[in-house]
Amino acid sequence: MLPTELASYFDTLQEERLRVSLRRLEGDFSYTGDKFGSDGGTFHLMTDCFLDDDPTLFEHAIPWLLEALQEVTFMRSILRFERNRLEIELEQLCSDLILDSRAIESKKRDLENLCVEALHKQALHIFDDYNSTLPAAKDFSARQCKENFALTRLLHIVYEIYRTDNSEKRRYTRAPQKTTRLYQYYKAAEVDLFETDAQYSKYNLRSVTEDTQLLIGIPNRILDSQHPVQLLIEHTPSYVLTLFERLRSESLIKDLALLTCDDVLIETKKNIFVELGFQVTPLPLTVENLQRQAPGEVASTVLRTRAATADSKAVLPSVWTFYKHGSDDKSWCSITDSSMTFEEIAYIPELLADCAVTRMIHLEYYMEGGRYFVSHIDHEFIFYTLEEFDLRAKDPYQKGNARKRLKTFKIDHSTIPFMLDDGTLFVHTLIDACFDKPYLLMDFLLDLLHQRD
Repeated sequence: MLPTELASYFDTLQEERLRVSLRRLEGDFSYTGDKFGSDGGTFHLMTDCFLDDDPTLFEHAIPWLLEALQEVTFMRSILRFERNRLEIELEQLCSDLILDSRAIESKKRDLENLCVEALHKQALHIFDDYNSTLPAAKDFSARQCKENFALTRLLHIVYEIYRTDNSEKRRYTRAPQKTTRLYQYYKAAEVDLFETDAQYSKYNLRSVTEDTQLLIGIPNRILDSQHPVQLLIEHTPSYVLTLFERLRSESLIKDLALLTCDDVLIETKKNIFVELGFQVTPLPLTVENLQRQAPGEVASTVLRTRAATADSKAVLPSVWTFYKHGSDDKSWCSITDSSMTFEEIAYIPELLADCAVTRMIHLEYYMEGGRYFVSHIDHEFIFYTLEEFDLRAKDPYQKGNARKRLKTFKIDHSTIPFMLDDGTLFVHTLIDACFDKPYLLMDFLLDLLHQRD
């Protein structure tokens, strides 16, 4: 979609802003030699370039955009991306436990009114706001005009499409461990992670130990107290990390390992966070805030009940599928005497260039005093070839072999009740955090607990 020169421009801008952001997290607020000044960028990347009268924006990016807009399909791709973004934001608003009716109605109007003219009108309105409130507006050059700002707003969307595509590619891609900045940093400090951290050598996870500290906020990090470095945590949200910390403090979790970014390090021991003006942090699910689905809303099929194999040397697990009437999305559940595996199989899966991606949670459990306890739990992404994925929709034994599985967290040697003493639903919370359609499994897990009441 993008010419090489423009893609390189986007990459350079993003890398420059990342460097500035890292300096801030390292406590360096003095650096002003970057494009964006000492604040590291106030607005969206493209808006900052417009306000900075950036030559590449006006001399290359905008002319390219004007030519690209001659193709009807190009504008359709921009509208499609915007519609998808608004639909995701609306779904998030509607699923929030604290419903914001005004925000929901506003988002619905944005969806209903989405068109080329609406985007243009919105851009001109924003330009007028900047023109009346920003001191720098009085010094705008002739090319820093309304129409070029409207085009810059479209480039904003083009950039987000490019960034999203790159992010999705990177999200599941891990470089060979010994080539990463993370490994090389510790190697230079005479620490070989392959020898000192079994979770790293086997799963690419970093163990949380007595020599480390979880810094929970924006961004989430692991602080290594033995070295002046912080590792960015990937895929595990703040409220889940807070729950993990609570369980560690109560000695219910002994061993915890998390997936971290392997190419970006924050080299400091200072605890610096980003503060947003308004944040809504999800809460763990509890018996009070988890509502059951309406009767008949979620259906289930028992594919097999637990039974011994023909040679009686092993026990085959019970297997269920859970689905909503009118939808082909499914969640699978397999249960043995000591383990449970949950996997979400979307009818239209997340697709990469060479495979389809699913999400899986596997746990090991035991019973004590009529209660379920988790002794091990992990979450991972599974990668299927398209042929394997088609088979997986019907076959619980079909494995995904397109790529190596990618774990995001792993807990071992734990004694975590499925339902904590204060009513927090531990397994429910993790499934809600990790799956796109967690509601398919919520009532089943509640019924499982109540069987032991």
